[in-house]
Amino acid sequence: MNYFILSQDERITNAVEPIGISQVIKKELLTPERMNELDELDRQFPVLQKNTSDYIDFIEKPVPLLSDPVKRLVEKYEPRLPLKSIVLMDQASLSQTLYWLVVPPKVACLSDRTEFHLDGTVKKLVIDEALAAPYTIFKIDGMKEDYLIVNIELAESLLRRSFRGLRIRKVETEGRWNEVFSS
Repeated sequence: MNYFILSQDERITNAVEPIGISQVIKKELLTPERMNELDELDRQFPVLQKNTSDYIDFIEKPVPLLSDPVKRLVEKYEPRLPLKSIVLMDQASLSQTLYWLVVPPKVACLSDRTEFHLDGTVKKLVIDEALAAPYTIFKIDGMKEDYLIVNIELAESLLRRSFRGLRIRKVETEGRWNEVFSS
């Protein structure tokens, strides 16, 4: 099966930027086991004031946020995916926009063919299809980068809709499907 990195489209320069999320939502809370601790936190955050802010459908940093339409689509493919609501507040226009913090499982699916730089960052990412197969959306365990990975079915479904602000980039795989389609 093919897998893709889901990322924010950096070409959209006026994308909305939440402020203060990383101070409230610590990285160690972003696990399915600790998700319930987020219920005790205030999950409303202001946005950086700009002339115009584009409320894109996927915000990658500081934490992965899905717009409500993307969240509804993702739930069709992965109904048990841990999600928490986040409200982004534009104080100038007195508006609020609902987003969803996504906390996918971390999957140890790196292939032996994955190559790393000396500083530990990934030089060439290769996913082992057999280890990733049960998952529709996930993060990869065992690497510094914090990529959000989606399988081909979800990737195609995202691309068939008019979502804004997301990019999908193919990841090299190792396994049965890769061998079938590369011969």
